[in-house]
Amino acid sequence: MKTLIIDGNNLIHRTFHTARNQSKRSPELTPKQVNNLHIYFTLNALSSYVRQFVPETVVFVWDEKKERQTNIRREILKEYKQNRVRDSAPHQNNETIKSILLSMGINSIFPRQLEADDIVSYICREHEGEKVIISVDRDFLQLITPSCTLYDPIRKTIFNNYNFEERTGFKDVEEWYTAKCLTGDSSDNVPGIPGFGKVTTKKYLNDPGYILTEQEHEIFTRNADIFCLDKYESLPDEKQYYKEQLAVKVESDYKQFIKFCEQFSFTRILDKKTEWHNLFFLKSLYNKLNDLTS
Repeated sequence: MKTLIIDGNNLIHRTFHTARNQSKRSPELTPKQVNNLHIYFTLNALSSYVRQFVPETVVFVWDEKKERQTNIRREILKEYKQNRVRDSAPHQNNETIKSILLSMGINSIFPRQLEADDIVSYICREHEGEKVIISVDRDFLQLITPSCTLYDPIRKTIFNNYNFEERTGFKDVEEWYTAKCLTGDSSDNVPGIPGFGKVTTKKYLNDPGYILTEQEHEIFTRNADIFCLDKYESLPDEKQYYKEQLAVKVESDYKQFIKFCEQFSFTRILDKKTEWHNLFFLKSLYNKLNDLTS
């Protein structure tokens, strides 16, 4: 069993900007056409991943919370991700995309207190079979095992247990994670230990006698607490929330999918509807993850 795990927010942001760039090259496009392009590019990207990896199951994970609760990582560091620009534009088609995915037999999974990353971690660690994560987010490197790989769709690069050192410069996941805790993550607004750049970090990793000061150790421990993706283990309600969503079996509906394509004028899909039928509906890619552990 191979499961394809799509980082939904990451994908719709990328396809949104692709559609916007297309509108700059083709100024005659109407806002509605650009909007439809965003949805089409998302579906087209999905089809390319399914063709490349040939999974039995596809799951989309989202950062959106159906039940609004504070991200517990902000209890550790209140500045966590507070540097992010809140732009709702890339999300304007989320509900439409989710509805089309449902017609294709693909489920969408949401967190409650945590984030999409934690759902991905849950699937990778709790379910059997091969897992392929589709995202440009390097935080997922910590999940790589012999049965779990990460695919960066922008650089078209696969990270796995065998090429990890070649692709990252770190000998294994543990060394990479240690370095991340030392240096922090500016994109998440998580500061590292002052003075720990590449040189000092390498020195620490290569010198087993290198001792962190008490203050440095506190920062390292805080960052490890923020970056770890196994927090669901200490949150039974969160873990159950994922399990219940993943247990929902979504049946595909080819006729409804075609109606969506006609509604949004997806002529490129309609012209190749037999290929799309064979890719998504012949095998009925509904969510079977619960069956793997039952």
